[in-house]
Amino acid sequence: MLPVALKPEIRDGVVRTLPQVLEIEQEALRNKVIDAWALALQLNGYERIEEMPGSGMPEASVLGDQSMHIRVVGYSAVSLYENLCKAYRMEMGLDRDLLIACALLHDVGKPYEFNPQNRERWAANHKTTGAPNVRHPAYGAYIAITCGLPEEVVHVCASHSPEGRFVTRSAYATLVHYADDGSWFSLASLFDLNIPKL
Repeated sequence: MLPVALKPEIRDGVVRTLPQVLEIEQEALRNKVIDAWALALQLNGYERIEEMPGSGMPEASVLGDQSMHIRVVGYSAVSLYENLCKAYRMEMGLDRDLLIACALLHDVGKPYEFNPQNRERWAANHKTTGAPNVRHPAYGAYIAITCGLPEEVVHVCASHSPEGRFVTRSAYATLVHYADDGSWFSLASLFDLNIPKL
């Protein structure tokens, strides 16, 4: 059971923002992906993913909005996997629906980390709360678990970022990690952005 009733307009906005979610053939999984983004947004005072700046973390350079990053990671992770299968002429055993879900949800914790009220509170009380209190991978794992997503997705939410250095990343997490880093560091080279290498 979710902690709040999800607003239909926020759920609808997720689908408009992330049309790749409609490629997920398993209806239950597709709905949980939509619910996860809607829940994270709603709990943190956002209506749309586009309301968050396009950066990897609040201290980094901004280019566009957060929806652009989520879309490029979704497209890139699937493309990388399909190109591996094509080049090696073999099916490599991953579930495409799960890969899309993992890629689209990798940063579902960002509404918490970017929430202006949270950031103000953490800055004022960092000796007791830390700053941030938790980074988006930890909050993303919480959202994924709360929405009943499979552990493959929970793992990617938790380990796509530097936190993943402390576990053995799954194949899903590895694909998403390189799609994620590849997008940020490519943009840093193209536009001379400040993208911290954690």
